[in-house]
Amino acid sequence: MLLIIVLFISNIIQSQETHDENVSKIATALEQYFFLERENINLHLNKTTFLSNEKIWLKGYIVNRKTQQPFFSTTNVFALLYDDKGNKLFEKLLFANNGTFTGKFELDKNLHSGDYYIQVYTNWMNNFFENESTIQKIKIINPTEGAILENKNPDESLTITLNPEGGTLIKGVNNVVGVKLADCQGRTSENAEIEIQDNNGIILQIIKLNQFGYGKFEIMPSNNPIKVVFHSNNKKIETQLPIASNIGIALEVNNFSHSDQAILKIKTNSETKPFIKNKQLYIVVHQDDKKSIIPLQLNKDNYEQTMSITNKYLFEGINTIRIIDNDLKQWCERITYVHQKENKPLSIMSNFKKDGKIKMAGYSEYANANLSISILPEETKALDIEDNLIYSSTISPYISESFTNANYYFTEPSRKKNYELDLVLLNQSKPKYDWGNIVSNPPKSSYTFDIGLTIKGTINQELKNNEDYKVRLYSVKDLILVLSDVNKKNEYQFENIAVADSTVVELSLLKSPDLNVISTHFATQVLNRNKPFKKPFLAPFSDCPKPQVYDYDTSFDLPKFNGEIINLKDVVVKAKPKKTLVNENKFGNSYLRGYKIDENDTTSLLVFIEQNGFNVNRTATGEVSITSRQISSLLGARPTPEVFIDDRVLFSFAELDMMDMVEIDEIYINANAIVPSTRNKQGIIKIYRRKNFTSKSIIKSVPFLIKEGFESNSSFMNNEYQSFANKGFENYGIVDWYQTILTDEKGNFLFEFQDANIKNYKIIIQGFTIDGELIHKEFKMAID
Repeated sequence: MLLIIVLFISNIIQSQETHDENVSKIATALEQYFFLERENINLHLNKTTFLSNEKIWLKGYIVNRKTQQPFFSTTNVFALLYDDKGNKLFEKLLFANNGTFTGKFELDKNLHSGDYYIQVYTNWMNNFFENESTIQKIKIINPTEGAILENKNPDESLTITLNPEGGTLIKGVNNVVGVKLADCQGRTSENAEIEIQDNNGIILQIIKLNQFGYGKFEIMPSNNPIKVVFHSNNKKIETQLPIASNIGIALEVNNFSHSDQAILKIKTNSETKPFIKNKQLYIVVHQDDKKSIIPLQLNKDNYEQTMSITNKYLFEGINTIRIIDNDLKQWCERITYVHQKENKPLSIMSNFKKDGKIKMAGYSEYANANLSISILPEETKALDIEDNLIYSSTISPYISESFTNANYYFTEPSRKKNYELDLVLLNQSKPKYDWGNIVSNPPKSSYTFDIGLTIKGTINQELKNNEDYKVRLYSVKDLILVLSDVNKKNEYQFENIAVADSTVVELSLLKSPDLNVISTHFATQVLNRNKPFKKPFLAPFSDCPKPQVYDYDTSFDLPKFNGEIINLKDVVVKAKPKKTLVNENKFGNSYLRGYKIDENDTTSLLVFIEQNGFNVNRTATGEVSITSRQISSLLGARPTPEVFIDDRVLFSFAELDMMDMVEIDEIYINANAIVPSTRNKQGIIKIYRRKNFTSKSIIKSVPFLIKEGFESNSSFMNNEYQSFANKGFENYGIVDWYQTILTDEKGNFLFEFQDANIKNYKIIIQGFTIDGELIHKEFKMAID
């Protein structure tokens, strides 16, 4: 007889069980194993198939798995490009801000056609037993070779994989067994059927697999061998059903038939009863450290029980369901998926065309979202590898085996698709998070959570009273000015420094109390730039054999460019020639007094400014303030001057602390000049430096080159196509790419893209909100 028990799990039940020591042990094991925060990095690429003379543009979204919100703390992200043999080709250090980052790989035109992989990780991920990095497959086509011609007939390398639900086949009870028919690339045979046969070849069942090669069947194993057989083109593929265990618990989970609950079937046999008679069993449902722990009472007279858990007590995304006893032994496990409760609408429409651009408006309920947008021809072949943000954020981090066709399950979801996704999860052959590790091997924070670069060095001279000295690091270009103490070992250290690749910073030794610059030499290094990932690179489906010689397909058209790809050049703003007159009346107020500076004047610039009508103050932290000696506001605050260096408005007076008069050609100054402004400004200082100035006698700073800093931000620059009106562009061209689009507080946004003179476009929008809502939308639009 079947006994049905409905479990309504609530916070009340959980609170009542807090006195249970076993519940506490299970909860503690989960909390300790998932105590350290884990980052989940998701990638959106402008496309997934590239020519070898193009650039790969990418946007990254970082989610904090504990909170399911953007991970604002992460800054240092390593991005690597591998070939299909696991050789590292390029490496980038990308700077993440507010949970997102952008970057690009400029490909080598000599790269061979084939599969390549982008891996992104942080140093913090090295703390975990599991591989928490993200790997995105791409394809590269060398125009001189063509695309690698793939074997379209997977039958030659098909294998059958069997996966008993719950993890173990139990003797004497009806077991559900998942079946997967696929080659090493995850491809399957069309309209496949498998036969369940006994040892004499008698067919017991015929199971039709779905379009992706997944299915399941129910069977009661015995001592007699059972095999699963697939016939194709006079070729037979078969595998044996695993030997059934005499003792165990089988677990079935149905989370697709009912939208509001999961149905659990728990089965065991008479041989198992004595082993669990005196044990307390628990159903443990968890996603990382989020958990529901429910005491399980098996009826002594029944070997199969059905239970129901309402979905609101599960967790959106992957849930791992385990049966654990009071000795922390696991009897079975199963992963299942709970879809997002709400999928908010997002729509886009064409407004108008102007100046060769198509103006677009977006409307959504995703307020304050951070988006990236890729625009391609509708019939593009450049998106044949999926990078679905929902899959990469809610499924991929929790499974050990990647699967293909992720978009299928999230586009117009239905009960059928939910069932098919469940088949995929049933056929995961091994768990990513092993219960044995969870109980006995919680991770430790042995690797740092890096935020910016750490620069450390030593002063190469003897110092007396080290506490009187500070080392100053500054970069005018990057607006950095920081000070470090000098310890008894003459060491200094700067942390959390964010500078671009190949940046030169200046180091100076300062002595208190006047913070005078002392000539010295520094031995400096960057400590945390090279942080390799400790786990070997393994590409998805990497067990596929590589042919000795590839066949290439040259039957399709490729885009044609106007010569090489043109890089965006720096915009240089040329200053107007400065006036040589002693007096200047640019602002229409009092005349500025001009000074021609002697080449041997070694006075500090700040001393000069103080001698000419201003108050100057410096603090030990490097801050500089310049104020008028008059009070002109009702609140009594002293106004500050408007300062220019070579006609560039200065926004931080700290830059002036780095300058001496010897490097200045002319100064125009008036402490009483009135500045039209609402910012309480009074006084003007205009500084013009000597051209090609180099210090011959004074060492006031020592340059240090940071060879491998963060990749500089750059705006998307499209390829110079010869024409949009050809099949090559429709196949692999890119219309436009937006790395960052922000929605307003109502969820609305605007964007535009190049009018490629084609009628139909494909637009992919991905992103997330500050609350962690994930966005993945695809549109096909006809624009006249």
